[in-house]
Amino acid sequence: MAERTLELALSDEEYDRLTDVTDHPEELAREAVLRRVELAESVAFTQGGGFRDPDGSLVADGETPPPPIGALVGFDVDHVAGGESRLTLEAGPEHANPMGTLHGGVLCDLGDAAMGTAYASTLDSDESFTTLELKVNYLRPVWDDRLTATGRVVSGGRTVGLVECDVHDEEDRLVARLSSTCLTLRGEQASGR
Repeated sequence: MAERTLELALSDEEYDRLTDVTDHPEELAREAVLRRVELAESVAFTQGGGFRDPDGSLVADGETPPPPIGALVGFDVDHVAGGESRLTLEAGPEHANPMGTLHGGVLCDLGDAAMGTAYASTLDSDESFTTLELKVNYLRPVWDDRLTATGRVVSGGRTVGLVECDVHDEEDRLVARLSSTCLTLRGEQASGR
């Protein structure tokens, strides 16, 4: 594969900030650019119709970029089918709250995405949904760990559904449990969602 070079001009102050946090400024800049490209690809994919093929069916596992929030936060969608989903996150210092542990909002985003993808997998091609209620119970602190969020539809009625999610750490300890009430949207309500 051929390599291309981009030139990046930084002020002295910007360069000093960069070298204050790394001994390898070129590598850090390259990684930052590629993360931004992944986010832009994800946004474009979502705006282009997202996780459904032109016939309305869900795109197969592994064939899509993460949703924009996944690209931003850093989680991956590993599996979605039949009312179940599995998402993973490599939690690290970039996800910390002011006390140094994983920010609860990041954990909530991960669980919400797992529940949303699980619920979406049960909908018809002309349906969408919105969340009416979201509840999270935080059970143990996290610092640096690989987290797995497993979402599952508990009850999928014609209009309202109940979805749950368990988030486990690498040692399979329960870190958080979430639940969500979802409203199925149809017709004009589902348009563009």
